[in-house]
Amino acid sequence: MRTFKIYSPLMIAKYVSSFFKGQFEVAEQGIFVFDGGKVLIDENSSEIQRKVGKEVNKIIAGFLAHSRPSNLQYQ
Repeated sequence: MRTFKIYSPLMIAKYVSSFFKGQFEVAEQGIFVFDGGKVLIDENSSEIQRKVGKEVNKIIAGFLAHSRPSNLQYQ
């Protein structure tokens, strides 16, 4: 489990997408669980934890959108 001393969504997104499954902690914001390359947002999570999870997942989705070819033409 990695601890991030400051909240940096881009750095966290890189960590989550690299390791695919595990946990991380953001100082003063709590412990987060990720699986399948996405941060899991529990219904018991605080509003801050939901916001962090959504923001990190949005950045990861951007990574995936840029890595996939958008114009495939088969001949």
